Amino acid sequence: MNVPFSKKQNAAWYDAHYYGDKRLPPGPWHRGLLPDLIGECSPEKRLVELGCGQAQIPCLLAERGHLPPENIYGTDQSRSAIDFVRRELPGGHFDVQDLYELEYPANHFDLCVMLETIEHLEEPLVVLKKIHSIIKPGGHFYISFPNYLNLPWFAVRLLAQWLNHPNWIGLQPVDKIYTVFGVKKYARQAGFVFEKGIGSNYGPPVLDSLETDGLTRLFNRLHLWWWSFHPVLKFKKPLQTSL
Repeated sequence: MNVPFSKKQNAAWYDAHYYGDKRLPPGPWHRGLLPDLIGECSPEKRLVELGCGQAQIPCLLAERGHLPPENIYGTDQSRSAIDFVRRELPGGHFDVQDLYELEYPANHFDLCVMLETIEHLEEPLVVLKKIHSIIKPGGHFYISFPNYLNLPWFAVRLLAQWLNHPNWIGLQPVDKIYTVFGVKKYARQAGFVFEKGIGSNYGPPVLDSLETDGLTRLFNRLHLWWWSFHPVLKFKKPLQTSL
């Protein structure tokens, strides 16, 4: 599935496969992220979500009063996605942008979120270095992705490819296989310092719908976040950096 699409083809694919005009419920990675992210929010802070899709997290933060809409930003390569979010959160700043050419000032954001996106990048380190440049020293970067240390989901991924059933796991034009170790390595190379992991989506595919938030919290208390299928990793941009 890792076909070398052009940027234009990639954007067209996401527009064609956009998921409608109704906001989807939060995914397990959204629910895992939200409590920690809320703890980092304050009215003066700026947040950006990259590859925002429907921007569930920014919308929830604004609706619950944790951040003012004017301090919320987001980008996506899909025009359909950005049009949707502008209707959902009209006071925010949402634009179609290429993650390789982010049009934000250096040291601009206190908080940056990139969920289920890194696996769709041809050159993730290039993007992570861009992200590092737009976050303020001391700011935080949250990232989630499919973690194929979770062996039941890895088996489904391999079968989806071998049997040509991409719909089994939602495979996209660029869809790389990562583990928590690989993503932590890329983030470290970009200049970030790892702070913590938050696990979500622990169960095998057939039992996915049975995992409650309480069960997820139990697994996290057991420090098993590294094994979950959709972990959220929290990084910090050091106050002093040589990059």
